[in-house]
Amino acid sequence: LYGKLLANLGIILNFGEYYENSLEVLDNAIAHLNPTLPQFSPQLMNVIMAKSSTLMNLGKFDEAIQELRRAQHITHRDDGIYSATQLPIVEELFKISYQRGEYLDADKQQSFTLRVNERAYGKDSEEMLPTLIRLGRYFADRGALSSQFGDNEMRYLRESLFRKSLELYERAIKIVEVNYGSNDPRLVKPLQGLSRTRLMQRANNKSEQALERALYLIESNPATDLPDRIDGIIRLGDLYTMTSDRRAKELYLRAWNLMQENTDYHWLKEQAFGAPTRLYPRAQSVVYIDRRPRSVAENSELFIDAKYTVKANGRVGEVKLLEKNVPNDQVRRLRSQLAITRFRPRIVDGEVVKTQNLIFHQRFLVAERTEKE
Repeated sequence: LYGKLLANLGIILNFGEYYENSLEVLDNAIAHLNPTLPQFSPQLMNVIMAKSSTLMNLGKFDEAIQELRRAQHITHRDDGIYSATQLPIVEELFKISYQRGEYLDADKQQSFTLRVNERAYGKDSEEMLPTLIRLGRYFADRGALSSQFGDNEMRYLRESLFRKSLELYERAIKIVEVNYGSNDPRLVKPLQGLSRTRLMQRANNKSEQALERALYLIESNPATDLPDRIDGIIRLGDLYTMTSDRRAKELYLRAWNLMQENTDYHWLKEQAFGAPTRLYPRAQSVVYIDRRPRSVAENSELFIDAKYTVKANGRVGEVKLLEKNVPNDQVRRLRSQLAITRFRPRIVDGEVVKTQNLIFHQRFLVAERTEKE
């Protein structure tokens, strides 16, 4: 009983962010519980999970993994190797792997999560939809982080991640179509995800087809809320902007006019079209360089300030260097990046307009070198 009370106190201390105290109390709780309970008793789960959480918050990831593996072993002994009760544990193992940059291990944890859900619900079950859509997005993001210009192994990994994402979204679409038909609004999310993955993959132009179908489903459903309809129109407009399709302007103005019709949604105009919205690629908050220029003091920020215009078609023009203290090759790199960048343009009084005198501030840091290097 005293061990259980200590466990509760340790959990409360963890939530209160008193991690060192929490760890001490939880260790004491386990010391009291171990003599009275079997090594793999389910009654130990709460205290083991609390300890692993505390260890993670303290940055003691190796010790946290040991505790999580112990908790996972308990679920395996009680409910089998594919027990759904282990899913919160697998999620914590995934977080550790991803936080440490061990992305291949993180991928394995997510793939295992998929198998556990398949065993629990069945591969073609409706209950699989949230998992398929979530993991479809995860594997797409992982593929985007993998360089398409690396060696053969890296390129293969990138394509396999995108392929996995597409397969998951396609499975979700098939499940909805089989159970609810080809015009059900449940298709919108997997179709939007499918389009996003194809765009990130940049291997074909089929991304438009999926998003066009999603918009058709949104607009043909009388129960669709106005914000959802506006969002669907803008999503397709953004895709057209990124693929240099002139139909983007028409869609943006359609969305704008829908906002005009209802005063409750006038605030959306400023949010969506009050300023240019960067669509692709994402801005890099920091760019790493090999060494600090000799002319720049050690405690000074490394940066480039540039002025540019976003045209009515979402492209960047009139780039002008304002100030910099990094080498010229970084200026050329920044110009090249801005040349491929796409924005959702501004709308003023029902007209798509260009936006001038925008300032881009790019920060730089010096990459740390290992002793071997």
